[in-house]
Amino acid sequence: MSQWFFIINPAAGHRNGLRVWKAVQKELIKRKIEHRSFMTEYPGHAEVLARQISTMQEHKLKRLIVIGGDGTMHEAVNGLTHVKNVELSFVPAGAYNDFSKGFSIKKSDLLHEIKKQKRPLTRSFQLGSMRFPHEKAQTLYFLNHIGIGFDAHVTKKAMEFPFRRALTLLRLGFLVYPLSYLHASVTYKPFSLSCTAEGEEREFHNVWFAIVSNHPFYGGGMKAAPLANPREQAFDIVIVENLSFVKKYWLLFAMNFGKHVNMKGVTIFKSQEIALNTRDKIPFHADGELIGTTPVELKPCPAPLRLKS
Repeated sequence: MSQWFFIINPAAGHRNGLRVWKAVQKELIKRKIEHRSFMTEYPGHAEVLARQISTMQEHKLKRLIVIGGDGTMHEAVNGLTHVKNVELSFVPAGAYNDFSKGFSIKKSDLLHEIKKQKRPLTRSFQLGSMRFPHEKAQTLYFLNHIGIGFDAHVTKKAMEFPFRRALTLLRLGFLVYPLSYLHASVTYKPFSLSCTAEGEEREFHNVWFAIVSNHPFYGGGMKAAPLANPREQAFDIVIVENLSFVKKYWLLFAMNFGKHVNMKGVTIFKSQEIALNTRDKIPFHADGELIGTTPVELKPCPAPLRLKS
Protein backbone atom coordinates (compact mmCIF):
# COMPACT_ATOMS: atom_id res chain seq x y z
CA MET A 1 0.00 0.00 0.00
CA SER A 2 1.39 3.40 -0.97
CA GLN A 3 2.01 6.04 1.67
CA TRP A 4 2.42 9.76 1.80
CA PHE A 5 6.00 10.65 2.67
CA PHE A 6 6.85 14.06 4.14
CA ILE A 7 10.18 15.87 4.28
CA ILE A 8 9.93 18.85 6.63
CA ASN A 9 12.44 21.62 7.18
CA PRO A 10 11.37 22.82 10.67
CA ALA A 11 13.75 25.81 10.53
CA ALA A 12 12.38 27.22 7.25
CA GLY A 13 11.00 30.73 7.47
CA HIS A 14 12.16 31.29 11.07
CA ARG A 15 10.59 28.02 12.31
CA ASN A 16 7.49 28.48 10.15
CA GLY A 17 8.15 25.04 8.67
CA LEU A 18 7.47 23.39 12.03
CA ARG A 19 4.27 25.38 12.55
CA VAL A 20 2.96 24.44 9.11
CA TRP A 21 3.79 20.76 9.68
CA LYS A 22 1.91 20.66 13.00
CA ALA A 23 -1.22 21.98 11.27
CA VAL A 24 -0.88 19.41 8.46
CA GLN A 25 -0.10 16.55 10.85
CA LYS A 26 -3.20 17.30 12.92
CA GLU A 27 -5.42 16.89 9.86
CA LEU A 28 -3.60 13.74 8.67
CA ILE A 29 -4.22 12.06 12.01
CA LYS A 30 -7.81 13.26 12.12
CA ARG A 31 -8.52 11.87 8.63
CA LYS A 32 -6.51 8.66 9.31
CA ILE A 33 -4.24 9.14 6.30
CA GLU A 34 -1.25 6.79 6.37
CA HIS A 35 1.98 8.75 6.26
CA ARG A 36 5.61 8.91 7.34
CA SER A 37 7.49 12.08 8.17
CA PHE A 38 11.18 13.02 8.27
CA MET A 39 12.68 16.22 9.72
CA THR A 40 15.78 17.84 8.22
CA GLU A 41 18.58 18.52 10.70
CA TYR A 42 21.27 20.27 8.64
CA PRO A 43 21.82 21.86 5.19
CA GLY A 44 21.68 19.17 2.50
CA HIS A 45 19.73 16.73 4.69
CA ALA A 46 16.59 16.92 2.50
CA GLU A 47 18.62 15.52 -0.41
CA VAL A 48 19.86 12.64 1.76
CA LEU A 49 16.35 11.90 3.02
CA ALA A 50 14.83 11.97 -0.48
CA ARG A 51 17.49 9.57 -1.75
CA GLN A 52 16.94 7.19 1.16
CA ILE A 53 13.15 7.29 0.80
CA SER A 54 13.18 6.77 -2.97
CA THR A 55 15.68 3.92 -2.68
CA MET A 56 14.43 2.02 0.35
CA GLN A 57 10.69 2.69 -0.02
CA GLU A 58 10.43 2.64 -3.82
CA HIS A 59 7.51 0.16 -3.84
CA LYS A 60 5.53 2.37 -1.45
CA LEU A 61 6.55 5.84 -2.65
CA LYS A 62 3.82 7.40 -4.73
CA ARG A 63 3.60 10.85 -3.17
CA LEU A 64 6.38 12.96 -1.64
CA ILE A 65 5.40 16.19 0.06
CA VAL A 66 8.03 18.79 0.93
CA ILE A 67 7.37 21.42 3.60
CA GLY A 68 9.98 24.19 3.67
CA GLY A 69 11.56 26.77 1.41
CA ASP A 70 12.95 26.77 -2.12
CA GLY A 71 16.22 25.30 -0.89
CA THR A 72 14.45 22.35 0.73
CA MET A 73 12.59 21.56 -2.49
CA HIS A 74 15.80 21.93 -4.49
CA GLU A 75 17.56 19.40 -2.26
CA ALA A 76 14.65 16.95 -2.35
CA VAL A 77 14.45 16.93 -6.16
CA ASN A 78 18.19 16.31 -6.41
CA GLY A 79 17.89 13.39 -4.00
CA LEU A 80 15.20 11.48 -5.90
CA THR A 81 16.48 8.49 -7.85
CA HIS A 82 13.55 8.53 -10.31
CA VAL A 83 11.86 11.92 -10.71
CA LYS A 84 9.38 10.64 -13.30
CA ASN A 85 7.90 7.98 -10.98
CA VAL A 86 7.01 10.29 -8.09
CA GLU A 87 4.25 12.85 -7.62
CA LEU A 88 5.67 15.79 -5.71
CA SER A 89 3.80 18.33 -3.65
CA PHE A 90 5.17 21.46 -2.01
CA VAL A 91 3.91 23.42 0.97
CA PRO A 92 5.71 26.80 1.05
CA ALA A 93 7.07 27.74 4.46
CA GLY A 94 10.29 29.59 3.60
CA ALA A 95 11.25 33.24 3.50
CA TYR A 96 11.04 33.80 -0.28
CA ASN A 97 9.03 30.96 -1.87
CA ASP A 98 9.75 31.81 -5.51
CA PHE A 99 8.88 28.22 -6.42
CA SER A 100 5.33 28.52 -5.08
CA LYS A 101 4.83 31.83 -6.91
CA GLY A 102 6.20 30.50 -10.19
CA PHE A 103 4.18 27.29 -10.04
CA SER A 104 1.00 28.84 -8.53
CA ILE A 105 1.06 26.85 -5.28
CA LYS A 106 -0.73 28.06 -2.15
CA LYS A 107 0.12 27.11 1.42
CA SER A 108 -3.50 26.06 1.97
CA ASP A 109 -3.67 23.68 -1.04
CA LEU A 110 -2.62 20.55 0.84
CA LEU A 111 -4.86 21.22 3.83
CA HIS A 112 -7.83 21.71 1.51
CA GLU A 113 -7.00 18.42 -0.21
CA ILE A 114 -6.78 16.54 3.10
CA LYS A 115 -10.11 17.99 4.19
CA LYS A 116 -11.59 16.95 0.81
CA GLN A 117 -12.39 20.57 0.01
CA LYS A 118 -10.26 20.50 -3.13
CA ARG A 119 -9.45 17.86 -5.71
CA PRO A 120 -5.73 18.08 -6.55
CA LEU A 121 -4.46 18.31 -10.10
CA THR A 122 -1.26 16.70 -11.38
CA ARG A 123 0.69 18.97 -13.72
CA SER A 124 3.98 18.45 -15.53
CA PHE A 125 6.67 21.10 -15.42
CA GLN A 126 10.16 21.31 -16.83
CA LEU A 127 13.18 21.00 -14.57
CA GLY A 128 16.54 22.41 -15.52
CA SER A 129 19.70 20.30 -15.44
CA MET A 130 23.25 21.47 -14.76
CA ARG A 131 26.46 19.84 -15.92
CA PHE A 132 30.03 20.89 -15.23
CA PRO A 133 32.12 20.20 -18.36
CA HIS A 134 35.45 19.87 -16.51
CA GLU A 135 34.11 17.57 -13.80
CA LYS A 136 32.71 14.04 -13.79
CA ALA A 137 30.15 14.76 -11.08
CA GLN A 138 26.53 13.72 -11.57
CA THR A 139 24.02 16.01 -13.24
CA LEU A 140 22.23 18.36 -10.84
CA TYR A 141 18.78 19.89 -11.22
CA PHE A 142 17.20 23.27 -10.55
CA LEU A 143 13.56 24.28 -10.22
CA ASN A 144 13.52 28.06 -10.39
CA HIS A 145 16.71 29.56 -11.74
CA ILE A 146 20.44 29.82 -11.51
CA GLY A 147 22.18 33.11 -10.80
CA ILE A 148 25.78 33.95 -11.69
CA GLY A 149 27.55 36.96 -10.29
CA PHE A 150 26.38 39.50 -7.74
CA ASP A 151 23.55 37.59 -6.04
CA ALA A 152 25.69 34.45 -5.68
CA HIS A 153 28.46 36.67 -4.31
CA VAL A 154 26.05 38.07 -1.69
CA THR A 155 24.93 34.56 -0.73
CA LYS A 156 28.56 33.50 -0.30
CA LYS A 157 29.30 36.56 1.84
CA ALA A 158 26.25 35.82 4.00
CA MET A 159 27.41 32.24 4.59
CA GLU A 160 30.88 33.49 5.57
CA PHE A 161 29.62 36.44 7.64
CA PRO A 162 31.95 36.66 10.68
CA PHE A 163 29.24 37.36 13.29
CA ARG A 164 26.56 35.12 11.78
CA ARG A 165 26.33 32.72 14.73
CA ALA A 166 26.34 35.51 17.32
CA LEU A 167 23.57 37.39 15.51
CA THR A 168 21.54 34.19 15.25
CA LEU A 169 21.87 33.54 18.99
CA LEU A 170 20.73 37.11 19.64
CA ARG A 171 17.76 36.52 17.28
CA LEU A 172 19.19 39.09 14.87
CA GLY A 173 19.94 36.61 12.10
CA PHE A 174 17.70 38.57 9.74
CA LEU A 175 20.44 41.24 9.59
CA VAL A 176 23.03 38.91 8.04
CA TYR A 177 21.78 39.15 4.46
CA PRO A 178 21.25 42.97 4.35
CA LEU A 179 24.69 43.56 5.86
CA SER A 180 26.26 41.13 3.40
CA TYR A 181 24.44 42.89 0.56
CA LEU A 182 25.80 46.29 1.58
CA HIS A 183 29.34 44.96 1.84
CA ALA A 184 29.10 43.13 -1.49
CA SER A 185 27.68 46.14 -3.33
CA VAL A 186 30.83 48.11 -2.50
CA THR A 187 33.45 45.38 -3.05
CA TYR A 188 31.95 43.40 -5.97
CA LYS A 189 33.78 43.45 -9.31
CA PRO A 190 31.87 42.80 -12.59
CA PHE A 191 33.13 40.10 -14.97
CA SER A 192 33.13 39.09 -18.64
CA LEU A 193 30.83 36.29 -19.76
CA SER A 194 30.71 34.03 -22.80
CA CYS A 195 27.23 32.63 -23.46
CA THR A 196 26.59 29.96 -26.09
CA ALA A 197 22.88 29.45 -26.87
CA GLU A 198 21.38 27.55 -29.81
CA GLY A 199 24.87 27.22 -31.29
CA GLU A 200 25.57 30.98 -31.24
CA GLU A 201 28.27 32.41 -28.97
CA ARG A 202 27.80 35.88 -27.51
CA GLU A 203 30.21 37.93 -25.42
CA PHE A 204 29.18 40.24 -22.58
CA HIS A 205 31.47 42.54 -20.61
CA ASN A 206 31.28 44.32 -17.28
CA VAL A 207 28.51 41.89 -16.28
CA TRP A 208 26.74 42.55 -13.00
CA PHE A 209 24.79 39.29 -12.98
CA ALA A 210 23.27 36.66 -15.29
CA ILE A 211 20.11 34.67 -14.59
CA VAL A 212 18.79 31.55 -16.32
CA SER A 213 15.16 31.32 -15.25
CA ASN A 214 12.47 28.66 -15.45
CA HIS A 215 9.63 31.00 -14.41
CA PRO A 216 9.18 34.75 -13.83
CA PHE A 217 9.94 35.09 -10.12
CA TYR A 218 13.32 35.64 -8.53
CA GLY A 219 14.75 36.76 -5.19
CA GLY A 220 11.49 36.75 -3.24
CA GLY A 221 9.04 37.80 -5.92
CA MET A 222 10.91 40.05 -8.35
CA LYS A 223 9.80 39.49 -11.95
CA ALA A 224 13.27 38.96 -13.35
CA ALA A 225 12.03 37.03 -16.40
CA PRO A 226 8.40 38.12 -16.90
CA LEU A 227 7.79 35.82 -19.92
CA ALA A 228 9.45 32.66 -18.57
CA ASN A 229 7.16 29.62 -18.57
CA PRO A 230 7.99 26.35 -16.72
CA ARG A 231 5.83 24.40 -19.18
CA GLU A 232 8.21 25.29 -22.03
CA GLN A 233 11.34 23.33 -22.83
CA ALA A 234 13.28 26.57 -22.87
CA PHE A 235 14.70 28.99 -20.33
CA ASP A 236 14.79 32.78 -20.23
CA ILE A 237 18.29 34.19 -19.94
CA VAL A 238 18.69 37.65 -18.37
CA ILE A 239 22.12 39.30 -18.56
CA VAL A 240 22.80 42.70 -16.98
CA GLU A 241 25.97 44.62 -17.90
CA ASN A 242 27.50 48.12 -17.91
CA LEU A 243 25.51 49.57 -15.02
CA SER A 244 26.59 52.55 -12.93
CA PHE A 245 26.34 52.45 -9.13
CA VAL A 246 23.04 54.35 -9.17
CA LYS A 247 21.48 52.48 -12.12
CA LYS A 248 21.96 49.07 -10.53
CA TYR A 249 19.63 50.05 -7.67
CA TRP A 250 17.09 51.46 -10.11
CA LEU A 251 17.26 48.20 -12.02
CA LEU A 252 16.51 46.15 -8.88
CA PHE A 253 13.52 48.39 -8.15
CA ALA A 254 12.21 48.07 -11.73
CA MET A 255 12.71 44.30 -11.61
CA ASN A 256 10.10 44.05 -8.86
CA PHE A 257 7.49 44.93 -11.48
CA GLY A 258 9.12 43.38 -14.55
CA LYS A 259 9.79 46.86 -15.96
CA HIS A 260 13.52 46.37 -16.54
CA VAL A 261 13.21 44.42 -19.81
CA ASN A 262 13.79 47.44 -22.08
CA MET A 263 16.45 49.11 -19.96
CA LYS A 264 19.84 49.79 -21.49
CA GLY A 265 22.33 47.14 -20.41
CA VAL A 266 19.67 44.43 -20.01
CA THR A 267 19.63 41.54 -22.52
CA ILE A 268 16.88 38.90 -22.41
CA PHE A 269 16.44 35.93 -24.73
CA LYS A 270 15.20 32.31 -24.74
CA SER A 271 17.14 29.12 -25.31
CA GLN A 272 16.88 25.38 -24.63
CA GLU A 273 20.57 24.71 -24.12
CA ILE A 274 23.01 27.21 -22.66
CA ALA A 275 26.74 27.08 -21.94
CA LEU A 276 28.15 29.80 -19.66
CA ASN A 277 31.86 30.42 -19.38
CA THR A 278 34.04 33.07 -17.76
CA ARG A 279 37.74 33.86 -17.69
CA ASP A 280 37.85 33.51 -13.90
CA LYS A 281 35.79 31.08 -11.85
CA ILE A 282 32.62 32.96 -10.89
CA PRO A 283 30.33 31.47 -8.18
CA PHE A 284 26.71 30.71 -9.00
CA HIS A 285 23.67 29.52 -7.08
CA ALA A 286 20.72 27.35 -8.06
CA ASP A 287 17.39 28.05 -6.34
CA GLY A 288 19.28 30.13 -3.76
CA GLU A 289 21.77 27.36 -2.91
CA LEU A 290 25.46 27.89 -3.71
CA ILE A 291 26.43 25.13 -6.15
CA GLY A 292 29.84 25.85 -7.63
CA THR A 293 31.66 28.03 -10.13
CA THR A 294 31.64 28.53 -13.89
CA PRO A 295 31.79 27.02 -16.47
CA VAL A 296 28.38 25.33 -16.46
CA GLU A 297 26.11 23.84 -19.13
CA LEU A 298 22.32 23.94 -18.80
CA LYS A 299 19.46 22.18 -20.56
CA PRO A 300 15.95 20.84 -19.79
CA CYS A 301 15.74 17.64 -17.75
CA PRO A 302 14.70 14.62 -19.90
CA ALA A 303 11.92 13.71 -17.43
CA PRO A 304 9.43 16.43 -16.43
CA LEU A 305 8.51 17.09 -12.81
CA ARG A 306 5.05 15.79 -11.87
CA LEU A 307 3.64 18.31 -9.42
CA LYS A 308 0.44 17.62 -7.50
CA SER A 309 -1.37 20.62 -6.07
